[in-house]
Amino acid sequence: MTKRFDEEVRVEREGGMPSEFEWRGRRYRVIDVIGRWRIEGRWWEDGRDREYWRVEARGGAVWDLYHDRQRDRWHMERLWD
Repeated sequence: MTKRFDEEVRVEREGGMPSEFEWRGRRYRVIDVIGRWRIEGRWWEDGRDREYWRVEARGGAVWDLYHDRQRDRWHMERLWD
């Protein structure tokens, strides 16, 4: 089951990959990158260009983060439980 949030977060990268992120005042250390994909397309007709990262943080929670490449902002989209 997942919970959708789509809230802005601050992300630190190492070697081009997320290594830590801060959400709602709490820091999370990324221990594994589970997946990576990119969404861009005219089928939405809004010019989305997002790079998604599914990561596991210390403690075992799995998160979907994305980088809005047009606005250069990071978001936490989904938390998997």
